[in-house]
Amino acid sequence: MWMPNLAQRRAELSALRWPGATLQFVGGRELRFRFKVAPTALSRVYQCLLRLHAATFPEMFVTDPDLKILAQGRKLPHVYPHEGAGTKLCLWLPKAGEWLPQMRLSDTYLPWAAEWLDYFEEWMATGEWMGRGE
Repeated sequence: MWMPNLAQRRAELSALRWPGATLQFVGGRELRFRFKVAPTALSRVYQCLLRLHAATFPEMFVTDPDLKILAQGRKLPHVYPHEGAGTKLCLWLPKAGEWLPQMRLSDTYLPWAAEWLDYFEEWMATGEWMGRGE
C-alpha cells in the first residue's frame, strides 16, 4: 500500500494556498501546517495545527482559542489527552478505518477539523454533541 512521505505531504499542503497558513519542517522528521479556520460564516476563527510524522497518523490541534476555557469547566467531547499546548481533536474512529494514509489531507483532516469545530460550537450552546463517534 502506497503511503505519501513528508515531502509529498508538504507538496500537497503547499498547493492549497490557504490564506495565512504556514508550513514548516521541524528537524526533518515532522511537518507542521498552521492554519486558521471558521467552521461557519457566523463562527469565531480558530488557529489550528496539523502535525505529521513519518510513520504515524496525523494529529490535529486547536491552539487558539483555548477550548477548555470556552467549555467553562465542562469535559470536552471527542478529544485525546496529550501533553502540551492546544486541544488534540478526535476526528475519526481508527478501528472503523475511516482514514487511510493514501487519502488527501485536504479532503479529510482539514474539512474534518472545521466540521468538528462546528459540532463543538453547537455543543457549547446546547450541551449535546451532534457529531458521530464514541
